[in-house]
Amino acid sequence: MHAGDAPPPGFYAPDPYAGRWLWVGIAVLALVALWYAFVWWSTRERKVAQATPVAADRLAELRAEYTHRIDAVLVRAAAGQVSQRRAHQQLSVLVRHFVQEVSGIEAPTMTLTELSERGPRLTPVSEVVGALYPGEFGPRETATLVGAGTVAKQVVARWS
Repeated sequence: MHAGDAPPPGFYAPDPYAGRWLWVGIAVLALVALWYAFVWWSTRERKVAQATPVAADRLAELRAEYTHRIDAVLVRAAAGQVSQRRAHQQLSVLVRHFVQEVSGIEAPTMTLTELSERGPRLTPVSEVVGALYPGEFGPRETATLVGAGTVAKQVVARWS
C-alpha cells in the first residue's frame, strides 16, 4: 500500500480515546495519592505536647471537684441508682480525666497496658485502673467499689 492509497475495504482505523478519560485517570490517581497522604498523616506518631503546669489554686479546685464527683458515684451506687459495674466504669473515667486535666497526659484514651508502660509517673493511675478492671469487665459484678473509690480519691489527692 502506498501513501495516498485508500485503505482496503473493511479496514477501519481504531477510534481515539475521548479526552475525558485522561482526566478521569488523573483524578483517580490524585484520589489514591490523597488517600495515602491522609492515612500517613492520621496514623503518624504525634509529638507529646508539654503541658503547662496547673496553678496551685486550680489544682486545689480540680482535686475538690473530682473528689466530690467520686463521692457522688459512690453515693449513687450505694443507693442502687447505678450498678456496681457502671460505678466502676465511672470511677475509671473520673480518675483518667483528672490526670488529663492536671498533666495533659491523654489517660482517657490509654489502655491499662499503656498506662503501665508509661513509667512510674502513671503507676498510681495504672494501679487504680487495674483495681477497677475486674469490676468493669469481670463476668460478675463485684462489690469492690468502696475500696476502689478510696484508692481513686487517694490518687486525686496526691497527683501533681
